[in-house]
Amino acid sequence: MKMLSRLRYLISEGFEVSSISGYDDDSGEGNAKIMYLRTGDSSPKICSEIFNVDSDEMQKCSDLFIAHLLETED
Repeated sequence: MKMLSRLRYLISEGFEVSSISGYDDDSGEGNAKIMYLRTGDSSPKICSEIFNVDSDEMQKCSDLFIAHLLETED
């Protein structure tokens, strides 16, 4: 569950996660993606990371991401 772990880390460290996506396709590398904003010494960068996930992990990532979005609306 590498994508789920990475998503938890990004959220806990305060990164601005802009989107996650997943596709029901296991024919090649990377059927899911996290996109987030990275700030640092230079100008902000939009970063993306790809993962291979099954439907269970993608559901957990979706649940976590939606819960995070609802939490940050307050």
